[in-house]
Amino acid sequence: MAKGHVLVVDDDEKNRLLLRDLLGAQGYEVSEAEDGEQALQEVAQTSPDVILLDAMMPKLSGFQVCRRLKEDPKTAHIPILLVTSLRDRQDRLAGIEAGANDFLSKPIDSRDLILRVRNAIQAKHLFDQLQENYRRLQELESLRDNLTHMIVHDMRSPLMGIQGYLDLLKMDAATKLNEEELGYVEHARNGASALVEMVSLLLDVSRLEAGQMPLKVGNCDLAALAKEAIETLGSLVDQNRIAVEAPAEKVSVSCDADVVRRVIANLVGNAAKFARQNGGLRVTVQKGPVKVMVAVIDSGPGIPGEYHKKIFEKFGQVELQGQGRKHSTGLGLAFCKLAVEAHGGEIGVESEIGKGSTFWFALPL
Repeated sequence: MAKGHVLVVDDDEKNRLLLRDLLGAQGYEVSEAEDGEQALQEVAQTSPDVILLDAMMPKLSGFQVCRRLKEDPKTAHIPILLVTSLRDRQDRLAGIEAGANDFLSKPIDSRDLILRVRNAIQAKHLFDQLQENYRRLQELESLRDNLTHMIVHDMRSPLMGIQGYLDLLKMDAATKLNEEELGYVEHARNGASALVEMVSLLLDVSRLEAGQMPLKVGNCDLAALAKEAIETLGSLVDQNRIAVEAPAEKVSVSCDADVVRRVIANLVGNAAKFARQNGGLRVTVQKGPVKVMVAVIDSGPGIPGEYHKKIFEKFGQVELQGQGRKHSTGLGLAFCKLAVEAHGGEIGVESEIGKGSTFWFALPL
């Protein structure tokens, strides 16, 4: 089995024969091209492991061939050794600028040739192995995501059934159960609702990532959406004073009302979980010349700076300082990030330990 495939490009047949004999004796497969155009065709057909490219050729010079190969993503990874009798520093710099990986000087030193070709081919084989590993990893990740999506999708119906039956049980058995037993039913219902919401978030995040969640865009008042979002949270925000600060006039943007309402509800609900009891939350709506910003300001423990980007990643977690527990922020905040970006907006957080956090997003007017 050949050690590797070398393409020799030189307009001088004697030089090609010399290089072919030297490399063939070392166990390399060698192909030849006598000019730049032929070299480009050969590379497209055979994808060699390394190219020995004469710098000075008619029609297309070695510099031009090198530049074209390095500008093409399909061939940019192939090592190119420029073979040249040029000694001028500017010529060497021109070769480097064109993308050459190494140089061989004429007259050819056989030991130098073998070592440089060997090293170039080893580097190419390592690159190919990394590419193959990456491709296999992508396939496995795609399979995992598809399987997860199928499982999550199938979970939704039975969970909604459980939630519905618990609602019926609460209504029908209200006079038969004592207060403690009704509390058990309520806790079970809340747990089922949380699971349904988690499943919905997983499905929506997957759809947004795949660009398969169409937005029903219309003219919306952001201040009104903020108030509606807070109302949907019910008991989660009962213990926190929530103030909505917005301009007196209507703040209109073009957006999907349901999606943006869910974004605000996620941000407010997340803040309510970690704000100090009765510490107060503020939701502000500010209109600028080209965008509208919505901010949720809490009095929670704050988030370390190194986590400010991580918390918007899917399944990202933040270890809350001094509390010894983790808060899973990945699903809700990942949904918020993808939903805001689908509207052409941006999202972020400003926070310091012990000084609370401000989660904000901006939508274009």
